[in-house]
Amino acid sequence: MSPWPRVIILIDADAFFAAVEMRDNPEYRGKPLIIGAKPGTRGVVSTCSYEARKYGVRSAMPISQAYRLCPNGIYISPNMRKYAEASNAMFEICDKYTPLVERVSVDEGYLDVTPEDGAAIAERIRREIKAEVGIPVTAGVSYCKFLAKMAAEEAKPDGLGVVSPDDALHFLKDLPVRKIPGVGPKTAKALEDHGIRTAGDLRSVPPGYLETTFGKYGARLVELANGQDDTPVVQSHEVKSVSEESTFETDEPDRQVLHAVLAGLSQDVGFRMRNHGLRARTIGIKVRYSDFSTLTRAKTLPYHVNSDAEIYTCARGLLDNLALPRPVRLLGVAASNLSRQDISQPRLLSQDDKSWDDVSKVADSLRKKYGKKIVNLGATLHAGSRQEEPDPLT
Repeated sequence: MSPWPRVIILIDADAFFAAVEMRDNPEYRGKPLIIGAKPGTRGVVSTCSYEARKYGVRSAMPISQAYRLCPNGIYISPNMRKYAEASNAMFEICDKYTPLVERVSVDEGYLDVTPEDGAAIAERIRREIKAEVGIPVTAGVSYCKFLAKMAAEEAKPDGLGVVSPDDALHFLKDLPVRKIPGVGPKTAKALEDHGIRTAGDLRSVPPGYLETTFGKYGARLVELANGQDDTPVVQSHEVKSVSEESTFETDEPDRQVLHAVLAGLSQDVGFRMRNHGLRARTIGIKVRYSDFSTLTRAKTLPYHVNSDAEIYTCARGLLDNLALPRPVRLLGVAASNLSRQDISQPRLLSQDDKSWDDVSKVADSLRKKYGKKIVNLGATLHAGSRQEEPDPLT
């Protein structure tokens, strides 16, 4: 099987504005909902539900035309403040999994989660957004942004699409050229006039013909038709924290087990930070009980850290200072106050300044080659069987 040079996820909320309105107004569910200008005005449709799309209603359509197509629809004005809140909540969940999140729009964004299991992360994000934000999202996973986008388009609505390097050319073979980013109606017609209707057709065109006909974009079309797209995911905002959580199958009373799980979470946080060149001055923990009451504790250090051992040492100290009057439902570790600086400073542990960094680098190289659990902190060995089935991300 071909390796994945990158692991890119596209998260795309389905009929976003309409989904938020249906979340807050259950009576709208299953009905044609049109958000935008009021009928009788000269405005347009902002978005609409899938039920409205069955009538031919589309975004940017004049509201008068939408009303002719769907006179019995529900027409409401947009609430941008509410949509912005839902968007921020959605991307906060994405930020938990990687610092490399590029917000393309209010309801769509790319994540670079290399070298993780993209399908597993995407499915987990979809579940969390559905549970915490209350809206469905579709995800596409591939080795480049173009194919992640195409995978999501094929999986809509509320689905998960994956295109691996081995599957890319087969996936693209019958993809209509009009679906390729940048191909508008005029370009699509020009291509179709020459018998080029699919990405597969583009691959059979003599070299240089498309570049001669369409300029630089012609060369770009050939690259995309061959599944080649090295466009990077550009971090669209400053990452504020990196965190990992684990929920127990049954509430856990044993501190030794809690320490073991805490160690596993600490090394996952450290792995993600190091993978993106980050260090943290503040380490925190989250403890949730069965009644969903939640405690958080954090400690700010006089220096930045990112080694597994140092994160765990700090997190365990915070946990051991809690009384824990009842068994724990959820345990989490977070690193914040992040920096990309790499400054030698006094350390939390007694070893020399760089020893834990060196250990972590060796462990990371083994994890990337053989899997995240090939190397573990010794404290993880006490983890019992009372957790949920092993999550591929923890």
